[in-house]
Amino acid sequence: MGHKVRIGALAFCAIGLVTVGAHAQYVYTRGPNHVNMSGTRCRAGFSDDQDDLTHSVQSTSVNWNVSGTVFVVCPVTRRATAYYGDSLSSSLATEVTATELKADVRDANTGEALRCTPFAQSIGGSVVWGTARYACSTAGGCTSAPAGSYTTPSGGTNTLSWSNPFTSQTSVQWGLACDMPGSSSIRSYEATVSSN
Repeated sequence: MGHKVRIGALAFCAIGLVTVGAHAQYVYTRGPNHVNMSGTRCRAGFSDDQDDLTHSVQSTSVNWNVSGTVFVVCPVTRRATAYYGDSLSSSLATEVTATELKADVRDANTGEALRCTPFAQSIGGSVVWGTARYACSTAGGCTSAPAGSYTTPSGGTNTLSWSNPFTSQTSVQWGLACDMPGSSSIRSYEATVSSN
């Protein structure tokens, strides 16, 4: 008889956990939330250029023999079917505000500069662009192409960063768009989003 009671108690606890877990995954009232992405998520903006990229375990690289730059899109993936906001109010929304973006990149090309620009698609469908940043010796990146033939020091990366990249633009779809020369790579990128 005692054995049956234990099984009943375990079944009740399991149901409670499932209910709590299912409810908790839709509540985003605490923030900020951080979304960390591997550079392997980046893809060529044009299908013909996909063969110019190499996706490894931790990065996307442009092949060394590519001349010019390859346009690469790095989306910030989030729960597209979930809502950000307060589950106890009627103000739930799928749109969020990116308050910070960062990208760890490597520029090993002596002739072309690596540049990334944040983008966000508004609810009406128009695209909002942030400020472009170039890999350079300045922390956070430069807003103009570095003079000469800057390359990332051997074995290292440059961090490009943006604070409030869209001037509080809420969006469902956003990320980074980069012009990458041969022998360059994106190791990782991340976003900080505010709770609504």
